[in-house]
Amino acid sequence: MPLSKQQAHDLETAINEYSFPPIYYDFAKKEEIRCKNMQELEIAIRQMIFMSDLEHIKYGLANVIYWGNANAGYQMYRVKCFMDNFSYEQVARFKDLINNRKIPTLQDIKRIRMPQFSGISFISKVTAFLDPVNYCVLDLSLSELRHDNNKSLNRLVVYANIPVTTNNSEVYYQWCNECLSISSKYYKNKYRAVDIERGFFFLVQNHRLEDASQIYNDA
Repeated sequence: MPLSKQQAHDLETAINEYSFPPIYYDFAKKEEIRCKNMQELEIAIRQMIFMSDLEHIKYGLANVIYWGNANAGYQMYRVKCFMDNFSYEQVARFKDLINNRKIPTLQDIKRIRMPQFSGISFISKVTAFLDPVNYCVLDLSLSELRHDNNKSLNRLVVYANIPVTTNNSEVYYQWCNECLSISSKYYKNKYRAVDIERGFFFLVQNHRLEDASQIYNDA
């Protein structure tokens, strides 16, 4: 069944109340930068990733890790693991993937074997920063939306992380399309794929998994 007016309202409220810290790290000044909102953060990180020099691309990728672990006690540890173990050859290969602002596939990024970018949780954060209109994040929190239905996430195979397999990659792209479809059907394309995903994420993180699951099932 389609979403009720209340369900559509609840999801839209969650989209607007999404409050994950809009922060990144200035490696030159060695200080955290807090943006006004997520859109400003997206622009900052996307500009780094699409720069022509490998140093800025490296910082952009490191900031995907920094932001993604903003609420974790091991945030800087994860960033350090990336900074200490990446190679410029890997960053150069990543640069080739995004040449002319192309959006690489999850499997293309996975093949580079960059530290901290092994599963869909963080690789999808990269694609979401590159193109938040059409792509979004799929992490362990959102995998909890899975139920016995015909929605895409029901086919997701999850272990300690979400591995980049052919099946899971297909699920990811279908999940992005589902988010776009929800925006089109209920909000006249007002929201991007990443905005719809963040609404679901907000609900799950705020202990409203049952509500989020029901909205996802009905949408």
